[in-house]
Amino acid sequence: MSGLLPDEQELTRAAMAGDQKAFGLLVARHQASIRALGRRLSRSVSDGDDIAQAALLNAWRRRSTWRGGSFRGWVCMIAYREFLAGRKAARSETELEDHPGASGESGERLDLMRAISALDESERAAIALCIGAGLSHADAALAMQAPLGSVKSWVLRGRAKLQKALAAYERA
Repeated sequence: MSGLLPDEQELTRAAMAGDQKAFGLLVARHQASIRALGRRLSRSVSDGDDIAQAALLNAWRRRSTWRGGSFRGWVCMIAYREFLAGRKAARSETELEDHPGASGESGERLDLMRAISALDESERAAIALCIGAGLSHADAALAMQAPLGSVKSWVLRGRAKLQKALAAYERA
């Protein structure tokens, strides 16, 4: 690694070759967005943090499977798969309880959370990956193992539904 701030590709190549320091720097750069993705997908702070932690641990363990591309996109793909695996394991359990105001959330934030919860599962995941985590449609399609056109449609439909749901908040 050269210079004071190594570029993303240089760090990623070093990390995938086993450089723990480089991997730690990548984690420091991207953990907030990966945690946010986990939280959006799971609709739970603690579950989202668990998803992010598992994804980062699996990324380190499976670094030999990295085939190029963005580190964040690759780890977001792992996080999405962690989310799906956790959902399968918990299917017999009840849905997360919604306690409006219990954690001191603002009305606007609660309205956004409700609007996101009302989206179809594929729309919610596509919105979380593309808008929440900032992935490209192509990276989100890889993470979701879905056709690119479907991801684009899910994002457009989800965004339109969110705008419609939140328009009522703005009028109030």
